[in-house]
Order: sequence, then C-alpha cells, then structure tokens
Amino acid sequence: MSDQAAQTRPVIVVLPPEIDVTNSEQVHNQLVAALVPGVDVVIADMTATTFCDSSGVHSVMFAHEAAVSRGIDLRLAVPAEGSVNRVLQLIGASRILSMYTSLAKAMDAA
Repeated sequence: MSDQAAQTRPVIVVLPPEIDVTNSEQVHNQLVAALVPGVDVVIADMTATTFCDSSGVHSVMFAHEAAVSRGIDLRLAVPAEGSVNRVLQLIGASRILSMYTSLAKAMDAA
C-alpha cells in the first residue's frame, strides 16, 4: 500500500454561524467526537461563523489540546476578513492553532 493510499481524508466539522455560551459546549463536543482513532486531521469549518465569544474560543482551544494529546491535527478554516479571525488574531490563538483562510486551503495543507 502506498503512502497516499494510507492517508485518510480530513474529517470536517461545520461549526454554527454564532458560537457563544449557549452552544459552546456543543461545539466542543462535536470537535472532540471527531477525534477518533484512524483520523489524522480534523477541520473546524468556521467559514460561516460570524460571531464567536470567549466561551467559543475556549471550546476550540480545549478541542485543540485534546487533538494534540491524540496526535491529531486540528485545523481551523476561518476567513481572513471578519470578526472571528480578528478575535483569534488579537488573543494570539493564531500562533497556536493551524488557521487557514478557506476550507479548501485547510484541506490542501500538507
């Protein structure tokens, strides 16, 4: 079996348009549920997310920690324009998380 054949497609978790205290736990649970044996890459698709408060950021960060502990790459697809990207940049999450400006770029990342 070649290396390419052994690779699996990323698991994509589409996150809601708004993430706040009312659904941040559900977001965390969705992301962690995707971190199963045999999965190498999980992409949090935030391309339609227009609002994410601190509880949402914490959910994503905690999911990232869970992914790292399992040897899984958690990538975020976050458009360059918009408040979600701005918040993640301001708090320094972009230095920790693998962020891409589109779903296609997150999927194509080596």
